[in-house]
Amino acid sequence: MFRPAEMRRLEAVLPAEKLEAALRGLGSAGAVELSRAAYPAVSGAQRPETSYAALSVRLRALIKKLDCGGAAPAGRMSAAEAVAALDRWERASGYPLKRRAELEAELPGLLAAARGTAPYRGLALPCMGHGLRFVCLRAGSLPANAADGLEGSIPRFWALLVLPSSGGRVGVLALAPKSLEAELDAWLKSLGFASSDAGGPGLTLGAMAAGAAARAEAAAAELRRFSDGIRALALGAAGALASASQALAEAGALAEAGALAGRTASVAVLFGWVPASQAGRAGRVLAEACGGLCAAESRSPERGSSPPVLLAQPGLLKPFAALVAAYGLPRYGGLDPTVFAALIFLPMFGMMFGDCGHGALVGFVGLWLALRGRPDLRAAGWGVFACGLSSIFFGLLYGSFFGLEGFKKYALWRDPLAGDPLALIKIALAGGVAVITLGLILNIHSRLRSGNLAGALLGRFALAGLIFYWGALSAAAGLLPFAVAIPLVCAGVLCWVAGGLVPGLEPGAEGSGRAGALAAAAIGAFEGALLYLANTVSFVRLAAYALSHAALLAAALSLRDAADGIWGRGCLAGVLSLVAGNAAAIGLEGLVASVQALRLEYYEFFGKFFETGGRPFKPFVLQVGGEPR
Repeated sequence: MFRPAEMRRLEAVLPAEKLEAALRGLGSAGAVELSRAAYPAVSGAQRPETSYAALSVRLRALIKKLDCGGAAPAGRMSAAEAVAALDRWERASGYPLKRRAELEAELPGLLAAARGTAPYRGLALPCMGHGLRFVCLRAGSLPANAADGLEGSIPRFWALLVLPSSGGRVGVLALAPKSLEAELDAWLKSLGFASSDAGGPGLTLGAMAAGAAARAEAAAAELRRFSDGIRALALGAAGALASASQALAEAGALAEAGALAGRTASVAVLFGWVPASQAGRAGRVLAEACGGLCAAESRSPERGSSPPVLLAQPGLLKPFAALVAAYGLPRYGGLDPTVFAALIFLPMFGMMFGDCGHGALVGFVGLWLALRGRPDLRAAGWGVFACGLSSIFFGLLYGSFFGLEGFKKYALWRDPLAGDPLALIKIALAGGVAVITLGLILNIHSRLRSGNLAGALLGRFALAGLIFYWGALSAAAGLLPFAVAIPLVCAGVLCWVAGGLVPGLEPGAEGSGRAGALAAAAIGAFEGALLYLANTVSFVRLAAYALSHAALLAAALSLRDAADGIWGRGCLAGVLSLVAGNAAAIGLEGLVASVQALRLEYYEFFGKFFETGGRPFKPFVLQVGGEPR
């Protein structure tokens, strides 16, 4: 519980033809992190290479085009069957998908042509004036703003017929003498004219419009037909493609895992890390998968090796293990502070967010997530539930139930705003002193356990720091006479200065000579004194946010009382004021309390002793349908 899970180095020798079965067994167990063999495969060994990643890319693209993702698998498939299914459905859907894409690209243009020529329906005039000897005709459209006020600007002997507008443009027919054809074209061009005349000799504008509409309707009908066919195709392919996706994912994982093994033509060797509690199970899985033809051994890590880190905590502590991992994983064999993190985080959160009603709501949400939420949120749900219980406990101390005045008389202590807030600040500071002291003790223990005696005695957060800190606290609080406390403070500072002269104990003094190292040590001692002061004062925020939480509820009550004074007791405005104030307290103060508790834990507690640098344990797991096999 106080150390990462003990790891064993697993080595297994088995027949090469049993390698896939062994990997399937290990993937089903999900207890072994495979690592690359100490030696590569011998030249000449058969190692078939299949591009499962490329096949998976093709499969995902086909599923996206057919829009048939999320379907239930139709059954188990082998990798070869998955490739055959992929090829079959790619061939079946190739032309329909291609034709649908072509129609989707063509249809907007056809619809635009139909809209542009719609004003000419029923007009028997020849297109582009074909067959007209004495006049020229232009059919098209102008921007709506350019068509306004044209009546007074049309040149003499010209005619302009304005037709219904479509898509922000106005349809027009322009007529002019044949001799003025060039001038007509130049004038229309200056106005932003766009010709919609795509006809030829013998075709009228009405026939052209009817033809454009018919082509658009035919393309739309063909697109609907192909879309319906693709939907039917997707319905038939969905289950098979889901099965193929599973098979390719599994085959790819097995191929990737197999590439880590050392192999000859007849023998394969597997290496990996396994938690000590799972070592026996891993050996049994290998023996069963290989029919007994396997020699497996698990032993303690060798000196200089780098085992992965697994924070194996029980269910209620798992969310706090996640908080530790967010800061960083401890080195293998180092201290796992998850238990301390939980024991410190919960009281700090509850102190800042103390209210029975708010805590009950938070606890209910956490319990729902833990019991009914998604699997990846259930561990977090237990953490939220524990925070709700802590809030309820402090709510009983404060006599706070949604901030209502009638419950304050039942307080086991008193409301944060009642009486002398200085008492709450003193409690917060006392809690901070306890947290910092615990961090120093854990650092001393970790240094001694690793054999670093100088670090345990002379470091800034070692025994010298503990002596300095409690000497300064005793002097400030009057717990010891100055004649005793001040020598303790001076002894701690002198130990820091001496520690600064020890190579590698404190950073910053390397390569600067004895005088430079002494100066750096003195500066470091001064910084250490300021750091202890800042870290201790930082815990005042526990009291400050407890006061702000109570003040926000008091403000909501004041608004309710003001509304009741205007509109009568129990008025809707008063109820809404109370509800809004509590909602703001839950949402805003809940977030603030979480962030501040985490900040105090990370910087004021973890910063004293926690050495990160571990790498996470990543077991080999075969996924089928989102769940390990």
